Amino acid sequence: MDRGSDRPVYKQLADLLRDAIRTGQYPPGAELPSEADLESSYDVSRNTVRNAVALLRVEGLVSTEHGRGTYVLERKPLRTLRSTRYSKARRQASTPPLHAEAAEQGRAAGRRLLEVATVEAPVEVADRLEIEPGDLVVVRRYLLFFDQQPVQTASSYFPLAIAEGTRIAGPEDMATGVHAVLEEELGYELGRFVEELTFRMPFPEEARALATGTGVPVVRLLRTLYDRKNVPLEVSDFLLAGNKHALIYEVPAG
Repeated sequence: MDRGSDRPVYKQLADLLRDAIRTGQYPPGAELPSEADLESSYDVSRNTVRNAVALLRVEGLVSTEHGRGTYVLERKPLRTLRSTRYSKARRQASTPPLHAEAAEQGRAAGRRLLEVATVEAPVEVADRLEIEPGDLVVVRRYLLFFDQQPVQTASSYFPLAIAEGTRIAGPEDMATGVHAVLEEELGYELGRFVEELTFRMPFPEEARALATGTGVPVVRLLRTLYDRKNVPLEVSDFLLAGNKHALIYEVPAG
């Protein structure tokens, strides 16, 4: 601890604990020393210790269980190979891609259907669906889980002309997925997916929904689905907890 530094003491303590976590001194699941032990070891006040630990919680490195202690969080992201994720074989499989990817890595995936509604298209969605802002679309909203922990929100928008009167606009959580409905029931030939990634810090309600600290970034993934005639059929707006996902792209060199 550098008492002459301009850097606040609690941030210096957080630096030391963060380094200890990253180097494996405190591995995932390990309990950090108690407040009293940290006070004694670093000759700091109880308030300094609490501020340092609070900073690590905000960063998504630790969680505090009332009456038990502070523990290092598991940082094992789910790896998804985006290059093959939407292949025909994946789409036609009985298991959704997310669930299959999780199972391959010894994880359990789940999802909860939050809402199916007819709404006015947000500007970004309207632009990608090539309709006017405010035109009606059907949206299906989900919360997705890995190992019973929330990791992703998903909102998929469909032009009303496509979805109205189909199972896409229905209230059930379709086991076969909307892409099967588009292909097998509505006769569309799927052509390509376009993904756009942006990165930012979460809004407070997003951090709560994804069970992350407010210091953990999120990845916003906008995915547009086109048919073989280059007509947009769907825009999906995904928000991923940045510390719970690894997105992998395999790109040919030739």
